[in-house]
Amino acid sequence: EEFAATGFELVLDASWIIGMCGFAEAAIVLGDPKYAGPLFDQLSPWADLWCTTGITCQGPVSHYVGALAAVLGRFAEADAYFSQSASMCARAHAKFFAARTDFLWGKMLAESNAPGDVEKAQGLLAKAHTAAQANGYGRIEQRSAAAFQLLDQ
Repeated sequence: EEFAATGFELVLDASWIIGMCGFAEAAIVLGDPKYAGPLFDQLSPWADLWCTTGITCQGPVSHYVGALAAVLGRFAEADAYFSQSASMCARAHAKFFAARTDFLWGKMLAESNAPGDVEKAQGLLAKAHTAAQANGYGRIEQRSAAAFQLLDQ
């Protein structure tokens, strides 16, 4: 709340992107457009970059921007950003970040429920689950399995 009240203003330095992606992660988990909107606006110009300080990495910024767009109900934009994130992950052979993107992308498609989205969601969630199972990404494995089960209801 306090940071949102400042307009999500952080000093634009080497740690800015990590901080903003951290706040984006919180807004995504909360699923609140009040927080997602301003963060989307600030992060979207950086969507073609990796969220990194050079020492740590949190994946493609497009992953966060896609998830924020999904929170905002802007599913076509979210789809494009998730596609960008998946492509970046594939080029970098970043299996963990790819599984994380596939999970949120599949979850978003399941929620949007547009024609053809359920089938695409099933494929993405299965892909995320398989990668998570093979590589020991326990949280992604659990969440993708739970989201996949929701599709069957």
